[in-house]
Amino acid sequence: MATNKLTALGVERAHRKGKPAVLSDGGGLYFRKQTREGAAWTLRYRFAGRERWLALGNYPDMALATARVEARQARVVLDKQQDPMAVRRAAVEAERRKGPFRELCEAWFRVEIQNRKLKHPEVLRRHLDKYLLPRFGNVRVADITAADIANLLSEVSKDFPTAANDLLRIARRIFTFGVKRHVITGNPVAGFTPKDDAGGTERARERALSHDELVQLFKALRKSPTFGGDNLLAIKLLLGLCVRKGELLAARWEEFDLDGEGDAGPAWRLPASRTKTGAALDIPLVPAVVEWLKALKVVAGGSEYVFPQRRRDPRQRVPHVGLDTLNVALTRVQHGLEPFTLHDLRRSARTHLAALGVRREVAERCLGHRVHGVEGTYDRHEYFAERREALAQWTALLLDAERGERKVTPIRRKAAG
Repeated sequence: MATNKLTALGVERAHRKGKPAVLSDGGGLYFRKQTREGAAWTLRYRFAGRERWLALGNYPDMALATARVEARQARVVLDKQQDPMAVRRAAVEAERRKGPFRELCEAWFRVEIQNRKLKHPEVLRRHLDKYLLPRFGNVRVADITAADIANLLSEVSKDFPTAANDLLRIARRIFTFGVKRHVITGNPVAGFTPKDDAGGTERARERALSHDELVQLFKALRKSPTFGGDNLLAIKLLLGLCVRKGELLAARWEEFDLDGEGDAGPAWRLPASRTKTGAALDIPLVPAVVEWLKALKVVAGGSEYVFPQRRRDPRQRVPHVGLDTLNVALTRVQHGLEPFTLHDLRRSARTHLAALGVRREVAERCLGHRVHGVEGTYDRHEYFAERREALAQWTALLLDAERGERKVTPIRRKAAG
């Protein structure tokens, strides 16, 4: 079969004409002009009784001489009774597997998390930056074994069993994504379960701090040389506002009306985009809470965030203080209490609201919860005034605890007529 039928000039002219064309160079090599702008080199061959077309490269990025070299190499593979297309595909997949785990994680986070605009992506990002990337970031994906992941989960579960379970779920999703993208051939944690390989079966927490424990906690926080005044205010706000840690630490000053310019008085208008329930929430601010926030505004120094980023850290993906900062600071405090988490502060607030005589539906709205069932379907009242009264009582109790006193009495309900 005659080869080298084409010339570089002839190919250039055919491309410039912009008309569809298929030109043979012999030996199965073709110049294919299918669209006005697009042209490519392909090799036509037969393997296992089937005709195939192997894309070699685009023109003019790949010149005629280079296309002939590529075609010759493919024909050598064919002479060895191997399919050039399958060999190329295997080479591409092998090259992908050489990539570090960091590349797979970033691709997964971009495609599965950011592109889908999931709520609270910073939670998943934190597990990547805190656990997976420091350990495996520069390791080839194909070299990470089930034993490697098991060792990491074991280390994390000793102190943070819930985090270990979350970490397992995230790792499983990342490796599944890698299998779909042909980066790896199997998921090393496919058979793992939280019960056997991570933090164990999760049970609903019941920890709530009593009044005496709050007294002890505030005393320890004030005496701690490393905790800091802004961290202390964060703890007081988490308690006094009954909000979640992420909602508070990511708060912007534009969300607050500290001077009570609206009809409702001082309030925090927490947008729907930052609540767990996906519904906006107006939170009444009692005088003590307003004072705490004004103190933080001085410390913020013009930042748009209530808790601005404190130091430059390339691993820090959020422009405000990190979600783990307060946790780490709290672990350094010698408070002598039974272990508790920051989320237990919300349960503590709910418990004390009940003890103060706050009605269930009002207490639930103080925590941003919706009342469920038929009652929740028909009752759309926000209880803003009632919540202000309840939070005033609760904040007064916190101030007593901070002073080591016990003066606040439960709300007296009117007797039924």
